[in-house]
This record gives sequence, structure tokens and C-alpha cells, in this order.
Amino acid sequence: MDWRGWFLPRFGGRRPQPESLSPPQAEDLEQLAELEVRGSRLALPHPVRAMVTFEEEAPARSAREQLEHEGLRCQLRSSPGAGWLVTAIVELVPTPGAITRLREQMEEVARELGGRYEGWEAPVVR
Repeated sequence: MDWRGWFLPRFGGRRPQPESLSPPQAEDLEQLAELEVRGSRLALPHPVRAMVTFEEEAPARSAREQLEHEGLRCQLRSSPGAGWLVTAIVELVPTPGAITRLREQMEEVARELGGRYEGWEAPVVR
């Protein structure tokens, strides 16, 4: 804490999402490499979308609420043949540690509520 924290309250402001210390998955590293090859500047924040599917609506709604409580923006849609799709959107610098942390977060929600993690995607940012 710097000296301003003694006099000025530190409200608001989002803390960056912590990075995972676990080794990244090979498929995540491949997607990051593909983004880089396509010209994306990986040092800049990207809107990353991570998806989880559920067979029933109730657990999908619970997943959306849980992820929104954790600070992610979410969309819930019915998906033909796959049940319900929860798409979580977060703005982050796509480092291997940040993507691994997002994967862990989504897999935990899927495991708790009986869903399946489907992966993530991000557009090219120049």
C-alpha cells in the first residue's frame, strides 16, 4: 500500500484476475499461438468468451448467477441438441496463466453443477 491509501479510500477499481500457477493445457497454448499468428497483440486486453453447457435450465441459470457474482458478464441461451449454453465474457490479457485461471474457474462451476466446459475463444486485437 502506498501513502495515498492512508488518506484516500481505495474503493471501486477492479483488481486484475489472478493468474493460475498450474501448467497450461496444450489446447490453450495452441489457441494463444493461433491468435499471435493471426496478428493479435497478446499484450493488450482481449474480450475472452468461455463456454459451459448444461442439459437443464436450472443449473445453467445457477452457473450464470455464480459467474456473474465472480465478476464475469454472462449470457444464457438454449442450444439445439446441447441443452443450455452459458457464455462468460471477461476482458483480460491472454497470458497462459490467465487463460488457465479462467479454465479452472469454468471447470469448477461445470463440475459443481453438472455441466461441461466447452472451451474459450477470443477475437484478434491489433
